[in-house]
Amino acid sequence: MKISFSTSWVDGDTVRLLSILPHVDYIEVGSKGDSGFFKQVEELAMSGELKVGSIHASAGPHKKQKETSYTPHLASDDPVLQKRDIEDIFLTAEWAMKLGASNIVLHIGKIADQKLRELFLLYKSLAVEQGGTGGLGDLRNDIVKRRAGHKNHLDRVVPVLERLCKRYPKINFCFETRLHYYEIPTPDEADCIFKRVLLPNLGYWHDIGHTWTLNRLGFVPMQEWQARFGDRCRGVHVHDSGEDLTDHYPPGFGSMDLRGILRQFENVTVYTLETNYRHTKEEVLAGISYLRNLFVPSGQKNQSMSG
Repeated sequence: MKISFSTSWVDGDTVRLLSILPHVDYIEVGSKGDSGFFKQVEELAMSGELKVGSIHASAGPHKKQKETSYTPHLASDDPVLQKRDIEDIFLTAEWAMKLGASNIVLHIGKIADQKLRELFLLYKSLAVEQGGTGGLGDLRNDIVKRRAGHKNHLDRVVPVLERLCKRYPKINFCFETRLHYYEIPTPDEADCIFKRVLLPNLGYWHDIGHTWTLNRLGFVPMQEWQARFGDRCRGVHVHDSGEDLTDHYPPGFGSMDLRGILRQFENVTVYTLETNYRHTKEEVLAGISYLRNLFVPSGQKNQSMSG
């Protein structure tokens, strides 16, 4: 098993980044950080001190603000907002080419319906509060029906993905499985995208924490993604989640059956640990060790512990 590590934990701090490099195989450059931080990442990559496997757009020296920018308007019907996000992704792709990164992870938008968002977040809050989704079936059905009433958002996303894949054939552009039901795509929408963009460098990136949450809430069975699109999966975001659905814990610090969940990714050779910056270095290192030991045969595990 090889482990990539998202700089989301680094929080734009190069010292923090350097402290974790000896413990991982690759880096995923996350969106958090300003141009100064990304220039330092570039210097480290060009000197061979780190290897960048993936970039989570938008990231790169073009990005001025430190806070994350995950291209929230890619499906927007506002041409000005959408154009700005498209430009950021193209700049990210140019940077990826320079760094030799083969994958770009994308958020491809959300349904522009404030009421839908409010209903989903209410549903999630109630489910956490009462320890399950019992009695919430009517509300869930209302949310599903309201989302199904929205059309045409894929018509705005598909041409962008096609342009990117054609312009940069050596980069895999991977839309990420999302945490909220009002975000894009659902599995049915992903199927539509793959059928409309017939290019081999379009893939998807499976975030196990996100799909675990939507499974727990009763919206999308988490196994559905791999069952339908396993051959298009280019990478996995790994993190743990608590019973209250707070995610991005280091592996082993939450409630998820990581061993059982990760068995579905037989063709994935690199797992990307995406941990929130609130966790300590000691917790992160424990999470890396936990992840590495998940699939070590018991005999080898005992040998490594004794040696």
